[in-house]
Amino acid sequence: MKSLFYFLLLRISLGEESKCFYGNCHDIVADKLNVHLVPHTHDDVGWLKTVDQYYYGSNDTIKWANAGVQYILDTVVPNLLADPSKRFIFVETAYFWRWWEEQEQLMKDNVRKLVETGQLEFILGGWCMNDEATVHYTGMIQQLSLGVSERVTP
Repeated sequence: MKSLFYFLLLRISLGEESKCFYGNCHDIVADKLNVHLVPHTHDDVGWLKTVDQYYYGSNDTIKWANAGVQYILDTVVPNLLADPSKRFIFVETAYFWRWWEEQEQLMKDNVRKLVETGQLEFILGGWCMNDEATVHYTGMIQQLSLGVSERVTP
């Protein structure tokens, strides 16, 4: 199932009609400081909470980790559709896949449109991010391909 999902994402991102490239950035204004804010995710997949608790926003015993990942996509997609000048980057495909499976066809079509126009971009390509503090290349490969971490103690 994961392989089919990745294939569909790749097909969406690299389709012939895709306009997702550096050329779709906002124009640069000469002689001014041009600042580009790029909102993105960094949602841990099972670090302090279970994957379900992060996704649904449950278990509020950890006050600074009380986000519900599903709500990020529930609010970002309509906001991107309402304003074509906005962009968003999503990283953790484990959460996106789960959210995608719950969506109606209209929402899926809207997401495809956002990917094609470059408003919604998926980066990293892994099921989740690898540990960036004491990472070893085998841990990175496992994290990007399987979504599992290899703890390395310094």
